[in-house]
Amino acid sequence: MMVSEGQLSVNDRVLMHISRFAADPAPEEYSPECTQVGIANAVGISRTHVPRAVRSLIKEGTVEEVRGRVAGRGRRMGVYVVTSGGLRRVAAIWEELLDRRFVLDRDGERLEVSGLELGEMVGRKRALMVISQSRDGVLRLDGRGGNPVRMLDDALDGPESFFGREEELEAIDRFMSSDSGLLVILGNRGYGTTSLALKYVLDNDGISVLWTDLSSRPSAEGVEGRMLEFAKKVKPSASDPFDALDLQGTLLVFDEYHAVEEELVELFAGITTRVGASKVIILARGDTPAYSWFYQKEHVESGTVRELRMRGLDRESAKKLLGNPKIDDDALRRIHSMSGGQPMILRMLRDGDRKGLKANSVFTAEEIRYILFLKDRGE
Repeated sequence: MMVSEGQLSVNDRVLMHISRFAADPAPEEYSPECTQVGIANAVGISRTHVPRAVRSLIKEGTVEEVRGRVAGRGRRMGVYVVTSGGLRRVAAIWEELLDRRFVLDRDGERLEVSGLELGEMVGRKRALMVISQSRDGVLRLDGRGGNPVRMLDDALDGPESFFGREEELEAIDRFMSSDSGLLVILGNRGYGTTSLALKYVLDNDGISVLWTDLSSRPSAEGVEGRMLEFAKKVKPSASDPFDALDLQGTLLVFDEYHAVEEELVELFAGITTRVGASKVIILARGDTPAYSWFYQKEHVESGTVRELRMRGLDRESAKKLLGNPKIDDDALRRIHSMSGGQPMILRMLRDGDRKGLKANSVFTAEEIRYILFLKDRGE
């Protein structure tokens, strides 16, 4: 298959991207960019197009699917690796690109270069990256060197320990690979919605992210200001806050959506209908008043909005969070039942925080003494 004039095929761009992570022997941990979500974000294609592309590459023998640990994930998942045949194919593509003329956008200045000149300018490996990430036939090389924009100043520090939640993390993965634009993670205080989203964001450091905390009750104008600031950092030509909703490979997270003012309800209703290439995650309280909801049942039924409802931790994860690996099975069962697996309560138990338990649970003083006693029981 010869490279035609104009934009490379999606399959060739995906293959070139995957080839950048070739390793022999296989690494202990794979890059997040080798997953379906990572490929979609890097190459700039719809998440639904990735399975089709990799199936074709697997069929022709240039890519293999394996299961392995992904850096920062702590669990095994499907990743894609280039084969020896795939490396030969990439080498052939590169040879065909040496004489090709490209329009290169370098920090806003456009010039024409050949593949050979681009390789001499940035090196073959980075040249492959720049070409594979070209979404409109224009190659982009900016002063950030392709680094993602991470506006996380509004995010709280993550918990010092994070256990379980594999099903929830996989649900976020599926959302990121779907055609849905908005995911609402519902959970009451103490169930770890913020920790879950922050875990995902920190594990996927190749994605540009805007994190906005709504607990300080910002105005709609203030939220729009952050959206526009983020959009301009990703795409300097952006001029409208809603431009932030149409940036491939970006994620907008809005934390602590609860009882908000009407202007914010209207803003998020607008986000629901206007989100495009970006992905949006909203962390909402399950007891959010009805008048504060910004989406309708039909949005969920149509797939425009997805919902993920947080539950308590499973018993094994609760055991790890309690920090007593020798805890008696019956004591663990009782604690799990009484706490509902709520991470905040389990951390307070671990730390012996009587005041916190009294202020943040419905336990009586006697129940607090009892559950603290159970926590220290060993086999």
